[in-house]
Amino acid sequence: MESLIHTTTYGDILRLTGPEWILVMTALVVLAASFIRSSSSTEPCSTRTLTWISLAGTMLAGGVLLFNQPLGIVKGDVFFVSEGTRWVKLGILLLSVLSLWLHLGTEKRLNHQGEFHALLLFAVVGMLLLVGADHLILVFIALELTALSLYVLTGFEKNKSISSQTAYKYFLIGSVSAALLLYGFSLIYGVSGHMHLTDIQLAIASKPTDSLLALGLVMALAGFGFKIAAAPFHMWAPDVYQTAPTPVSSLIASASKVAGFFVLGRFLWGGFAGHAGSIHWTNWTTGWLPLLGLLACLSMLIGNLSALKQTNLRRLLAYSAVAHSGYALLGITSPEPLGPSSVSFYMLTYGISIVGMFGLLQILDQNGGAGDFKSLEGLRFKSGWMAACLMILILSMAGIPPMVGFLAKFNLFIAALKGSSQPMGLILLVVLALGASAVSLYYYLKILKTAFCTDQTEGDHSIQINAYQFTLVSFTVIGVIVLGLFPGPILSRLTHAIGI
Repeated sequence: MESLIHTTTYGDILRLTGPEWILVMTALVVLAASFIRSSSSTEPCSTRTLTWISLAGTMLAGGVLLFNQPLGIVKGDVFFVSEGTRWVKLGILLLSVLSLWLHLGTEKRLNHQGEFHALLLFAVVGMLLLVGADHLILVFIALELTALSLYVLTGFEKNKSISSQTAYKYFLIGSVSAALLLYGFSLIYGVSGHMHLTDIQLAIASKPTDSLLALGLVMALAGFGFKIAAAPFHMWAPDVYQTAPTPVSSLIASASKVAGFFVLGRFLWGGFAGHAGSIHWTNWTTGWLPLLGLLACLSMLIGNLSALKQTNLRRLLAYSAVAHSGYALLGITSPEPLGPSSVSFYMLTYGISIVGMFGLLQILDQNGGAGDFKSLEGLRFKSGWMAACLMILILSMAGIPPMVGFLAKFNLFIAALKGSSQPMGLILLVVLALGASAVSLYYYLKILKTAFCTDQTEGDHSIQINAYQFTLVSFTVIGVIVLGLFPGPILSRLTHAIGI
């Protein structure tokens, strides 16, 4: 990658961080519009006006990123822009637009809408900074900018005590993970003497594994495990998915995880490639690869087995997300371009599916549903369109062809086996992933059975769907089908662009 910036000029720095600055300015405009309207009128600025402003800013940031974003490194090597980061950021902005669009379709009014939209945009800014960060301090700052915004957004419905309790729990667990991450970074810096990932790799390449370095790496992995909701650091996810406002849950389940997995892959392969270790069953050696395999194993088992007994659909999706994190961790075991590109493709396509699912749940909630399986009873009678969309999204999440979920998961497993020089240990993990996927079919098909095989009960009525909700869910369903049938352009571009 050709470096653009050789001197610290504000113009060049603004060009490299243009999308982030556009989102910051949009958040300030949203706050100003909300404040001016509330000061000059008894009626607050409408929710949809603020959402449209936020959408315009997010789409403008995406346009700048796509058509006017230079490649380069900010002097000091703390932040960089490459073809790979551009494509991942575009995916994050797409998922953010879809999450904001969910807010257009809601009928529930939240107080302090200006602050709500501004915090949502600040969370997206943190995700974009995270993708381009090449310095441990910037990685931590970006993670905490995202996390602190999401903590507040989770408890935004202050009139609901359960919402405040969930936000408090989320904050406490997140604070512990932040402390672990920061202490792990400090140990890594103490051993290597560097903060840049590339410099860390060069400094420790010829050194045997130091006990303090190993401890720092373990603590950092624990901190990252919380961000991506990998077991056993997933305790916050079910409550947050269930009680947070729908756009917030959608953003956490989609865009946040894309950024988290990308930075985790860069952190491991960019800074600790020489300390991966081995999980070959006849030659096991210490390193982060066995730890990653353990996290993947726990996530797939705990996520799928816990989802089996769930009756609330949002909690089921949360445990399902834990299992999907386990699948995605397998792709990070491969340093080849196919590894990071398959993880990015998997999380982007999964993000589209999960946003569509939250759109369907939002419709059910606004039509008197309680968010459980009973809400789906007789769905094919009440709304054939909803039932068809539910079937397509569920089949994609379950990994059934020809939906995109099948191809994304298949590429993930191939990357784990093809890119490794120690396939025997990874074969066991891939076999476990296949078995876990078979287990997930039970609760996924249980959802479809309830929607299609139960009769319409007396007193049921047709479901009211507004234009915003119809547009969002239809877009995600079309995306799942089209990407499943024609994945080549996106997947090949990601494989060519992303290098860790």
